[in-house]
Amino acid sequence: MNERASPYFQLHLAVALFGLAGLFGRWLNLHPILIVQGRTGFAALGLLLFLLFSRGFEKGTLSYYRNTAILGLVLAFHWFAFFKAIQLTSLALALLSFASFPLFTLMLEWLQGKEKIFKFDFLLVLLSLGGTFLIIPSDVNSPNFRGVIWGLASGLSFALMTVLNRSLVQNVKALRLAFHQNAFAALFLLGFSLQLDLSFSASEISLLVLLGLVFTALSHSLFVNALKSVKAKTASLIAALEPIYGIVAAYFLFSEIPSMRSLLGGALIISAGLISQFRNKLKT
Repeated sequence: MNERASPYFQLHLAVALFGLAGLFGRWLNLHPILIVQGRTGFAALGLLLFLLFSRGFEKGTLSYYRNTAILGLVLAFHWFAFFKAIQLTSLALALLSFASFPLFTLMLEWLQGKEKIFKFDFLLVLLSLGGTFLIIPSDVNSPNFRGVIWGLASGLSFALMTVLNRSLVQNVKALRLAFHQNAFAALFLLGFSLQLDLSFSASEISLLVLLGLVFTALSHSLFVNALKSVKAKTASLIAALEPIYGIVAAYFLFSEIPSMRSLLGGALIISAGLISQFRNKLKT
C-alpha cells in the first residue's frame, strides 16, 4: 500500500471494496459469526506476514493493546451485524441502512468535543437521516425490518470505530493497526465459532481467503491510513457511497432491484457523502 497516495483515493478504493464485500454474504451459506471469523482471521494472517516480510512489525505499549482490543471487539460486532443484515434482507437495504452512519459519527464527535460541528454538517446529516426513514420497512415483524435494524447497528458500530481509529492512527502505521484490530476481532469470536458447525467446503474456504485478504486486509488498511488526513465525519460521509458499488453488483449478479422508495432514500444518503467531499476539497 502506498501511503503517499491521495487519502481520498484510498478512501474511495476502500469503500468500493467494502461495498463489494457484502456479496460474500450471498455467496457464503454460513453463520455470520463464521463469516466474520474467517474474514478477520485470514486478514490478520495476511497482514502479519506482510509486516514480518517488510520488517514493519513492532511491539506496542499496554495502552495500545488495550485500545486495539476494544477496537477489535467493535470491529467484530460491526461485521457480524453487517452480514446478519445481508442475510435477513436485500443487499440494497442492508447497505443503505449501514450507510446512514454519518449521523452516529457526528453525534459521537459532538459528545467528544474534539470537532467543531457546523450548521451545514447537521443539514447533511438530516439529509442522510431523511433517506434512512425512507428505506425502513413499515412492517416491524418482517425480516426486512430486522435486517434494516441490524444494518443500523452495523452503522453505529462503524461510526464508533471510525472515531476511535482517528485518534490512534496519527501515531501508528495503518497496517499495524489493522492487523491488531483484526487479530483481536478473530480472537474474540473464536469462543462463539467453536460452538458452531466448522465443516467448510473448498469453495467456502477460498471465498473466505479472498474476503479476508483483499476485501478486508487491504480495504481496512486503506481506510485507516486515510484517516491520518481526513476527518472522521468526512470519511464517514464518503463511506456512504458504499451502497452504489454493492447495489450495482447485486443487480448484475443476483438480479436484485431496489424499490423506488429505497432508491430515493439511497439517493439522499449518497448525496450527503458527495456534498461533504466536495465541500471539504473546496476548503483545502
